[in-house]
Amino acid sequence: MGAAPTAEYNFSLNEYFTKGSLTCLTEETIKNRVSPEFPLMLNIEPTNACNAKCYYCPREITAEKQGVHYMDKQLYKSIIDQITPDKLIMINYHKDGEPLMHPELPWMIRYAKEKNAAEILHLNTNGTLLRTDRAKAIVSAGIDDITVSIDAARESTYRDLKKIKNLEKVERGVRELIEYRDSIQGNTLIRVKIMEFDSVSSEEIEEFCYKWKDVADQVQVTGTHSWSNAIDGMEVTDGLPEHRFACLLLWYLMAVNSNGLVSKCNYDWDYSGQLGDAKTQSLRDIWQGHQAKIFRNAHLNGQWSCNNVCKNCVAWAGFKDMQGYLEQHKRFYR
Repeated sequence: MGAAPTAEYNFSLNEYFTKGSLTCLTEETIKNRVSPEFPLMLNIEPTNACNAKCYYCPREITAEKQGVHYMDKQLYKSIIDQITPDKLIMINYHKDGEPLMHPELPWMIRYAKEKNAAEILHLNTNGTLLRTDRAKAIVSAGIDDITVSIDAARESTYRDLKKIKNLEKVERGVRELIEYRDSIQGNTLIRVKIMEFDSVSSEEIEEFCYKWKDVADQVQVTGTHSWSNAIDGMEVTDGLPEHRFACLLLWYLMAVNSNGLVSKCNYDWDYSGQLGDAKTQSLRDIWQGHQAKIFRNAHLNGQWSCNNVCKNCVAWAGFKDMQGYLEQHKRFYR
């Protein structure tokens, strides 16, 4: 996700990441930690099922083409076991679906914690299931960081964007989860997020920030993107540099979909950036494999149409241009 268009909202959410992002690692982090042996970050999708119908998300198209899946426990265990002892910076428990719909999510969090698989275990949720035992259980299990994508301060906006109702229930769920975390002296950081949609007024964004500034641990405001033009009529408000350069996600991140297929990144909603299959291949082999190198090579050569998702994506905009640095590390792409 690129920078929000309003500069005042671009502050650091975590020392490893560029301002306003929990996806784009800083230049310093990349230079110090990136490795051709294994990625620094994994998106592990517990499920691609969802209970919302957000107009700005292509999930329903994905589910129609790929089916709806809940990740198998044994597959998940295998993924985590392959990470150690190569500790990751972050595991993100989300991609195209709502992670709290997976009944084994607390076990997943607990197992990764026991294996010390990553410095940060993070998930993004729409917040509709925060008032459940499962939500409390992931906090008890030690989830480090939760982003609640509320995206509105007013019920009418919430219904327009999410195509569901009851914003007040979601807001109550955030407050109750914070209270529960505090009651058990947990360390989970809980942030709320809104995006600068062209249809959401600056007054409502200010209202959102004011509402949550003394309640949530962080308030995040981001720009919007169109999933490579998958959403008709969606205006991109991510901040964009004048010229395009290689996307650094290809040098440190992979996404394991709920059916086991591995994507080049978390933006690969249509699987056109598929790298392999975690059910039959090791993550290390996939990361070092031929297909991953093809995509990296394409980006170094400005071939943005190497797959459908890369063609019109704006995720690269959250980084600095590190072309010269990337070209020096030939094991990534030869």
